[in-house]
Amino acid sequence: MYLLAGLFLLGACTANQPQAAPKPTDGKLNQQRVEQLYGELETGSAAGSGSVRITPAAKPGDLVVVEIDTFRVFNETVSLKEAENQTRNFVRELALDRALPTDITLTSLSTNMYAQRRDSFDESAALGIFMLSSSAGRFVKEEFLRKEPSFTGHNLKYRMHYRAQIMPQERIYNPSMALGVELSETLLQHGQTFRIKVNSNTDGYLYAFDFLSDNSVALFFPTLNQSDNRIKAGQPWTQEAMAVCDPSREITIETLYFVFSQDPIAGWENFRSNRSADDLVFSAGEESFTLFQTWLAQSDPSRRVEKMAQIHILK
Repeated sequence: MYLLAGLFLLGACTANQPQAAPKPTDGKLNQQRVEQLYGELETGSAAGSGSVRITPAAKPGDLVVVEIDTFRVFNETVSLKEAENQTRNFVRELALDRALPTDITLTSLSTNMYAQRRDSFDESAALGIFMLSSSAGRFVKEEFLRKEPSFTGHNLKYRMHYRAQIMPQERIYNPSMALGVELSETLLQHGQTFRIKVNSNTDGYLYAFDFLSDNSVALFFPTLNQSDNRIKAGQPWTQEAMAVCDPSREITIETLYFVFSQDPIAGWENFRSNRSADDLVFSAGEESFTLFQTWLAQSDPSRRVEKMAQIHILK
C-alpha cells in the first residue's frame, strides 16, 4: 500500500471540514480474497536448521551481537524476491528475540501498539513490523554476510548469513499520553482512496510511516510539501490517500506506523517519500531499516506514543 502524499486530497484538516465519502467495497468478497491470497504468501515456507551465536552485553548499555546462519525452504508458489524478503524478516525477528531478556516477548511488548485488529493474521504480520521500532531493541548495525538462493526440484532454498548489533531497550510507557488512529477502510482495491484520522490528548508532532511489503520504510507525513506536522490536542488530523498495489503481487499487506512525540524529531527528511506517481517506489531499501531505528532513538520514549494499523490492497 502506498500513500501518495500531495497527490489526492492530502492536506491536513480538522474533523469539522467536509470530507468526501470513501469508495464502497464488497467487504465479504474482499475478505475471501484476502484469506486466500494471504495463505498463498506463506505456502510452502519452512525454516531450516542453522546456527545462532550470541555475544551478550558485558554490562548494561553495551551492545548484544547476534550472528545467524540459517535457511528457509519455499515451494514454487513463492518468488525469489518474496523468499528473500521472508528470510530477511525471519533472521531479524530471530536476532531481536535472542537479544531480548528471557522474560520479555515480542507479543507482550506489541500488544499496546495496535490501532486496529480485524483479522487473525494481523498478529503475526504486526510482530514483524514491531521489531523495526526501538521499543524492544534498536538495531545499531546489521550485515548480510551471505545471501544464497538455490533450487532443488520444485523447491527454493534461501540461505542467509546475518550479523546484527542490537541495543536492548527498556520500554517506557507514559499512561498520560493517548493516540487514537482510525482508518475508513482496511480492505482496499488498487486505486481506492481511504481516510486516516488521528487524535491525540496532548499537543505534539505526528510522523506517519508506511512499512512496505518488504518491510522497508517510507515516510508519508510530513513531507517537503507538507512540513507542518504539529497536532493540537483534541483537534483530529485527517488525511486522504490512495492505495496502490505492488504490480508484482495479487495482494499487498502493509502496515501504517504512527509516531506521536511531544517534541519534534529531527531527520525525517532523510526518508524516502512517495510524493507523486512519478517517484513511486515499492521498496525503500534495506538501509531504511536502521535509518528508522536511528531516527526514533533520538526521541525520549516517555514523551512519545506509537500505533500501527494493517492494510490489505487487492488488485
